[in-house]
Amino acid sequence: MPILYEGTEIIFASQQAFDRYQDAVAEAKRIGEEKGIQMTVVALAPVHFGWTKYRLPVGDTFINLKENVVFYPVGIFSNDPNFVALGWWEGAKTEYLYDWLTKFVYYTEEKEATMTPQPVFKTAFTFTVETEEPATDVDAWIIGYVVLPTTMKGMSIKR
Repeated sequence: MPILYEGTEIIFASQQAFDRYQDAVAEAKRIGEEKGIQMTVVALAPVHFGWTKYRLPVGDTFINLKENVVFYPVGIFSNDPNFVALGWWEGAKTEYLYDWLTKFVYYTEEKEATMTPQPVFKTAFTFTVETEEPATDVDAWIIGYVVLPTTMKGMSIKR
């Protein structure tokens, strides 16, 4: 199910990832029409969190999203046998949602997996990276889509 996005072919790893992308596109359209601004959907990159590397810090990371930004986590890439779980919370750990158990992802050939359930964040959220052994970060990344104004492309989505 490849599609073209800004001249680049995107191939989705699963129907679920494709469905989530379609949800993000619909949300971008809704916000654009409601606010009268041009919106886009991009893959999550380190710059969106103000980072420079495709690595996740161990422990809690709080993200307060800017206005007109929506985050759709879909799955995990992991090249780290020490990475065991990614917990999701609403706000600053105000409401626990669930954990994605991630240990198995390292052992797959692709090193990536679509995870469920999949949250949608429109304001603030926290994710918690858990490891078996003490570490400062893991060689892993969240696969997801970011809905944002086109003027914010390539910029941090954090307040």
